[in-house]
Amino acid sequence: MENNESFETEQVTENVEQTTEESPKIYTEEEFNAKVNEIVGKRTARKEAKIRRELESKYGELADVLRAGTGKENVGEITDTFKQFYAEKGIKLPAKPAYSDGDIAVLAKADAEDIIKAGYDEVVEETDRLSAIGAANMTPRERAVFKALAGHRQSAERAQELAKIGVTEDVYGSDEFKSFAAKFNPTTPAKEVYDIYRKTQPQKDFTTMGSMKNSTSDNGTVKDFYTRDEALKFTKADFDKNPALFKAVEASMLKW
Repeated sequence: MENNESFETEQVTENVEQTTEESPKIYTEEEFNAKVNEIVGKRTARKEAKIRRELESKYGELADVLRAGTGKENVGEITDTFKQFYAEKGIKLPAKPAYSDGDIAVLAKADAEDIIKAGYDEVVEETDRLSAIGAANMTPRERAVFKALAGHRQSAERAQELAKIGVTEDVYGSDEFKSFAAKFNPTTPAKEVYDIYRKTQPQKDFTTMGSMKNSTSDNGTVKDFYTRDEALKFTKADFDKNPALFKAVEASMLKW
C-alpha cells in the first residue's frame, strides 16, 4: 500500500515538473497579427450586431409599416415617396443645410482627423465602407473624407512595407521621399519606389563598364519609356551623367 502511494506521488511530481518545464508558445509576427485581427474582427462584429439590434428595436416596426404603405423596400425610395406626397399637399419640407465647398472641406477634414486618431483599423474600416458605397453615391463630404483617409491609408501601408525592409521613419517620412513617391502610380510596390529613390541620393558609386546598358535606345538616344525593371538597373551615376535619362524614368513612373 505504501509502495503504491509512493509510486503515485512520484508520478504526480513528475507530471508537474514536465508541465512546468514546457515553454510557452512563441508566436511568429504573422501568427500574432492574425490573432490580433481575429480578436478585433470579432469585437467589431459584436459592436455592429449590437447597433443593428438597437436600430431594429427602435425603428424596425416603423420601417415595416412604411414599406407596406409605400410598396418600397429601399429607405431612399421611401423617403422620396413621402417627399413627393407632402409636396403635392403643399407642405414645405425643411431643406438640408447648404454648405459651401469651403465648409465641406473643413468638415471633411475634421471627420477624417477624428477617424485617423482612432487608429489604423478605423481608417481601414471607414475606407472600405465608403468604397462599398461607391464614389457616385457618396455625398461631397463623404468623397472628401474618403480621399483624405485613402491617402493616409496608402501612406501608412507604404510605411509598414518599407519598415519591414529596414527603412527608417526619418527617410520614408521625409517630405523629399513623399514628394518623390507621389510621382509613382499608387499600385507600384513601395520597395521599388524606394530602390529608385535611393539611387537618386548622394552616395559613393563605383561605375562599371556597361552600367549604362539599356539606358538608351538602339540609336543612342534616351528612350521615351522605361519599365520598372529597366529603371531599377540604373545607378545614381547613370542619372548624374544623363539628366535626360532621369527625366524619362520619372515620366515613365506615371505609367507603371
